[in-house]
Formats: sequence, structure tokens, C-alpha cells
Amino acid sequence: MNVCTEAGDAQSVKCQLAAEALRSSGKLRLCVMGLSMLPAIWPDDTVLVERISQHEVNLGDVVLVGREGKLQAHRVISLADDRGNRRCITRGDALLAPDPPLRENELLGRVSYVIRAGRLVPMRTELSGVERMTAKIVQRSVPATRALIFLHHLIHRREKLVPEDVVPCRS
Repeated sequence: MNVCTEAGDAQSVKCQLAAEALRSSGKLRLCVMGLSMLPAIWPDDTVLVERISQHEVNLGDVVLVGREGKLQAHRVISLADDRGNRRCITRGDALLAPDPPLRENELLGRVSYVIRAGRLVPMRTELSGVERMTAKIVQRSVPATRALIFLHHLIHRREKLVPEDVVPCRS
């Protein structure tokens, strides 16, 4: 079963295309729109995803998942072996509740880098102290989240006007 087709709309088509791109080339660039991974990943960041199997997933990895016709990039917060099958639990850094256990056919790949304001930023497996504090604020306050996003866009909009290092397309 391909979980990218469950929703049956434009989102599921995007999910299918992303899954096929990862299967055929092993890599994918994807622009992020959601808030669930703040502050590690911001809206309008581009993530670079590499295809992996569930047995290659490590605690703290940010993985791309195709679930219910949608794509989501969330951090692996728990790994357990269940009779030879690896069981992964993910959660967005800015979310309080974990996602349902990951089925192997839902895993699309691991986020290896984020492109932000023309810079290539490696995806870390742990948040810094400031990032953990920011995630806690985002989890609890919509007005604070809006203010953080506004400030983030102001800072990075100015940086985009004169980018130091433009990340070229890579094959």
C-alpha cells in the first residue's frame, strides 16, 4: 500500500512525486511550508532529503514521511526493535504530542541539510539550548510563534538580498 495516495488530492500527487524522485535518484529538494519543526526548520527553508531504509534511521534524525497523502519532516524521538522490526516514533520539534509509529512504507528519507538564505546548514540530531527553549515557546504560544516567524523573515529577507554563498543545484 502506498500511503501517499490515501488523501486522493493534489497533496497526495505531490507526495507520490516526492517518493518517486527519492526512489529513482536517491535525493530530493523540498521547500518546507509548515511550523512543526521550528526552530530547526523554518517555513520557506528548503530541505535536502536522502533516501534511507528504516534500519538506517538513528535517534535524533529528521526524516521525511509520506502519511495520509501528505509529506512531513519530523524528528525521530524513539527507536525500538519489535520482533526484528524497527519501530520509529517521530515528533515535530514544535509539537507536544508524538506521531503514530512509523510504518516502513511511510519512510521516504532523511533530511541531511537545510538551505536557508542561500546557505547550506547541516541537519543536527539535537537542538541547542536556545533552540530547545524556542521550541518550548512555539509549543505554548501562537502570538510568540508569529512574532518569531516575522523576525526570522525580516532577518533572512535582508540576507537574501546579498547572499554570500549561493548553493548551486547539485546532482
